[in-house]
Amino acid sequence: MDITQEGLRTLAAVVREGTFDAAAASLHITPSAVSQRIKALEAAVGRVVLRRTKPVTATPDGEILVRLARQWELLLAETRVAFVGEPAADDVPVTAQPRMHLPIATNADSLATWLLPALARFHREHPVAVEVFRDDETRSSALLRSGDALAAVTSEPLAVRGCALHSLGSMRYLPVATPEFIDTWLPDGLDAESLARAPMVQFDRNDHIQRNIAAALAGRPIDPPATYIPASTEYHRAVELGIGWGAVPDVQIEDALDDGRVRPIADHHMDVPLYWQYWKLSSPLLHHLTDLVIDGARAVLR
Repeated sequence: MDITQEGLRTLAAVVREGTFDAAAASLHITPSAVSQRIKALEAAVGRVVLRRTKPVTATPDGEILVRLARQWELLLAETRVAFVGEPAADDVPVTAQPRMHLPIATNADSLATWLLPALARFHREHPVAVEVFRDDETRSSALLRSGDALAAVTSEPLAVRGCALHSLGSMRYLPVATPEFIDTWLPDGLDAESLARAPMVQFDRNDHIQRNIAAALAGRPIDPPATYIPASTEYHRAVELGIGWGAVPDVQIEDALDDGRVRPIADHHMDVPLYWQYWKLSSPLLHHLTDLVIDGARAVLR
């Protein structure tokens, strides 16, 4: 099996850009050359690696090669830096150091609370350009499998094949609302009927935390009217503004609880365990990022 760097790079570009023409433009070659490289790659591995749809997507066999391409790009970039000089070398100004692209995936609440400071330190200490894919913690591991991300914050306790896994701790969610909202919608306390009527704030349609908490409080599945606010900071602001009740990370809502702007609607919480998964590569960058992520999570998560 003769897999070339040229073929892998072209495959990754086609999947990233979605069309052969766009991939050709990003690689500064012709669409015909892109097609020839993909055909040569498919001939080398004896498999179809792309679905010729709009947008173009990788087949399961193609996803394996896309992962290899992403990993190769990182290792090649680290090698280039090693030839230029160590990132901390005094004789290499930061502006002269090539930036290394490193894609990761995370849920929005982690990014808004504890992950961003870790990424900021990572950027200060290394010549990197991290690309963050935001998705629900139950779905972020899919980006590892597809090769779009080299590491991810996920709620899956089982490692993706080829990945290492570290437990980060649990993020605690508290169901809260404003005092005015509680007086209006839950004046006689919690029961299934009042909870089914009371407006609820959800992050998006992949967010199951609110409905799981609602079902736990009601004693059965219910379907309250929902407002969708797909951004972490704006989500808890929506709850503070009285749009509905919602389950908010305790670290985000602590000040509002102390000030009385919101109150728990019940003596209840949900802990969501989080894990850090990353591809097993001999990459000093990934190893250092892992150390920073674990330290950052340890300071906030339970």
